[in-house]
Amino acid sequence: MSKHLVSFPTRLKTVALLAFGIASLLLLAGLLRQSWSAASTQTFLVRKGDTASYLAIRYYGYFTDSLFAVLKQANRHLADLNRIHPGDTLFFPVRQAPEPPPELLRSAAAHAVLTFAEGTVRYRRGASTAAFVPAPVNLILKPNDEIETSRDGRAELVLDNRSVLRLSANSRLKIVTLQRSTSTRSAANSYQANFALDLGSLWTRITIFLDKPPKVEVKLPTAIAGVQGTVYRAVVAADSAAAVRVYEGAVQVRSNPAGGAPQQIGPPRQVPGPQQIPMETWIKRVQAYQELVIAKNGKPGEPRAFADHGGDLAWVRWNQERDRDLAMGR
Repeated sequence: MSKHLVSFPTRLKTVALLAFGIASLLLLAGLLRQSWSAASTQTFLVRKGDTASYLAIRYYGYFTDSLFAVLKQANRHLADLNRIHPGDTLFFPVRQAPEPPPELLRSAAAHAVLTFAEGTVRYRRGASTAAFVPAPVNLILKPNDEIETSRDGRAELVLDNRSVLRLSANSRLKIVTLQRSTSTRSAANSYQANFALDLGSLWTRITIFLDKPPKVEVKLPTAIAGVQGTVYRAVVAADSAAAVRVYEGAVQVRSNPAGGAPQQIGPPRQVPGPQQIPMETWIKRVQAYQELVIAKNGKPGEPRAFADHGGDLAWVRWNQERDRDLAMGR
């Protein structure tokens, strides 16, 4: 027999393998079709304040562009997942595990997600000098991006370490850095983030990530608030005066060497030669239900007890309700 001819047993084996391969592909196709069936999806009835990204973080523990694409495929009965309404039904593919693998969370790019927007909320990409544009919910924000609210606006950002930042009306926030640590040392922070609050009111809930405390700092015009797991509110007035109120845990507030009150421009005058200007540095530890007020010149008071009233109380209660609801989903 020629060496170029294939024996009958060999051909039979080849045909059998080909048939098995085709059958496997058909089976896989059937499984893919079934993956969107009612038996393999979790059904959500949209409530007031829900968005696709918010529900995804409650259910899966994270939200990414690729996950959003999957959710769009599973919810083709809705025209736009960025515009869902109370009473709508969402279908989420059933998660295979309670949490994403830690290796995946460490390797993925860090980002923040706009999970709620009310009123006028706008944003601007980091390298851009263009004007702010309307910010759609489910928007993924990255370092150097900025977000602002108008007088009727509110916005909620959830970081991928599950920490939350919310802006009230007339507020402006810049995401300076977002970074995961790849170190496995016990002393290393699992997550590091820096923000700059130029104006307005910011509610912050910092959560433990991968069993390690994150390091999150919010820079105010005249101070820097650094935390590793707590709930607090920072307020910056138009004249750069600021206040930090702590609701859980403790916050370390320190002077901001680069900050200070806005300088008034006066008439020309002779400028003295170079001289060393002593910089007053300070650190204050603010405990739960204490408030620290920093004057527009950067001088701090002493931590003291506080009580919320009026609009402050409504804002605080709304944030606390959102915090509880987000935690219930995990």
